[in-house]
Amino acid sequence: MTFKKKGEQGYINFMKKFNLLITVVCFLLAAGLFLIGISIYESKANVFTIIGALFVIPAARFMTVWILFLPYKSVSKEDYDKIFDAMKAGNLLYADVLLTSTEKAYGASYLVVTGDKIFVYSVKNFNKLEDYLKDILKRRAFAYKVTCTDDKGKFMNFLKSADAYGEKAYNDAKEKEADELERKRLCEVLESFMA
Repeated sequence: MTFKKKGEQGYINFMKKFNLLITVVCFLLAAGLFLIGISIYESKANVFTIIGALFVIPAARFMTVWILFLPYKSVSKEDYDKIFDAMKAGNLLYADVLLTSTEKAYGASYLVVTGDKIFVYSVKNFNKLEDYLKDILKRRAFAYKVTCTDDKGKFMNFLKSADAYGEKAYNDAKEKEADELERKRLCEVLESFMA
């Protein structure tokens, strides 16, 4: 199992496998310690039972994350490569995106950040996802335009018509540095909302 970071192709499948594995290991440790305690002390009131019970807490946490990712699946490598090849210089591509709010999780196959726009391809709830992203950006005073769609052809047209961040012109080095810092801050905010 290769470790995947947020925004990488295969991240959702990795997170499902990883969290399931850790959940099973924690529950097995908890059960094993409980059984060891009972076999040694012939009673549930022992230190092994307490330690075993403590393993249930992380197991529940990892199981919750596994359940969160369960309805979603990763994009295929072939599809990712097509999208990546359509990208313009300097634009950022996030794949297997799962944005979380206090009420809901929003899955998106792709999220692309250009110089002043964010394009999102999502099969489900793309209108609500667009509103959610606009709200995040508005609250943090980012001047990015958000466009979400469930039509892959339309998404590809967005990518082809988008400006290339790598070709953006600046008046001086200070303006370029400020823009790069703003973009870095935007990526940090977006990644902080990703599961």
